[in-house]
Amino acid sequence: MIKVHCFVSCVCEIIKRTPGVDHRPFYFGVWDADFSVSEEQVLSYHSPHTRHDQFREWYRLLYGVTIEPWYDHQQSKEANIDRLIELVETRPADRQVMVMLDLYRLPERENKFHQNPFPHYVMLEATDDPEQWFMSDPDFRWEGVLPKSRILDSVRSPAAAGGFCFDGLDIRHTPAETVAAYFAQCMKPDTNPFTNALRQILHAHIGPDARQPLANLPQAFREIPVMAIRKYAYEHAFAWLLEDQGRTAEGDPWFEALCEDIDRLVKTYTQIQYRALKLVMSGNPALLAGVEELLDEQDQREFAIKDSLQGLFQEWQQQHPDLTGATADTRTSDLEVLP
Repeated sequence: MIKVHCFVSCVCEIIKRTPGVDHRPFYFGVWDADFSVSEEQVLSYHSPHTRHDQFREWYRLLYGVTIEPWYDHQQSKEANIDRLIELVETRPADRQVMVMLDLYRLPERENKFHQNPFPHYVMLEATDDPEQWFMSDPDFRWEGVLPKSRILDSVRSPAAAGGFCFDGLDIRHTPAETVAAYFAQCMKPDTNPFTNALRQILHAHIGPDARQPLANLPQAFREIPVMAIRKYAYEHAFAWLLEDQGRTAEGDPWFEALCEDIDRLVKTYTQIQYRALKLVMSGNPALLAGVEELLDEQDQREFAIKDSLQGLFQEWQQQHPDLTGATADTRTSDLEVLP
């Protein structure tokens, strides 16, 4: 199963372990998840103001589990460190303790995006050795024991500030009407926010409306790979909607072709980043057209994926006639997320 989002991966881990409950609908909120664009037109997956409120609320509605923040942004880092130690070392067996740390400060861990800093959510447990903690990182499919002091040093990073805890005692089967409402909340059929943002940032650095130095464009696009992989969440949605109708996703030619389209969508963002870098290094404005062409292709590709997904969702709805109107008037606000 593809991992695309550390917060979502952490909270879904316990759902995956619960018989009869499926975590994949929760990924509906990932493919167009929010991100930040600064006043200097720099793209970022991380905002210090992000609290995951929408994700937490939908997690409660879908699975009946409340995710409580324990990190107090009004308190000092050391006060929050003390709180983390207390939570980990007095943790009941069914409680999950999440913390944001800076993965760059743990060089023994893979940092595949080579980001510095790299804010990232993991889950922690105490061990029999008071100097060692167990770390579970579902997003990178990694778990193991690390020195407590090393973990706390990564939490002390100025780039990391956040944490949640939740219990897994009363996870419930998700009602179909709640899944339908969540799909409606997440689906944005007429816009592709990420591609739109890249186009906006590009034109802020080159062209008649440019107001930032072209030399800054590589930095502005630096975090594209971290957000591009969110598009793999489409695969979870297609697979779940097929399998919930009793159909098989794996090996189905239609599904496999869609997976190739999704993979092409993700990888083309990398091409956009490279072509933008080439544009900056060459100083040749004629290369701008090539970047814009790729952005237009991305719009076409993602709208086609969304059309297919909405068609499959409508087929799923037909098996639940009482849900026919579930997509109406349920879009309230954008989701607020971190990777």
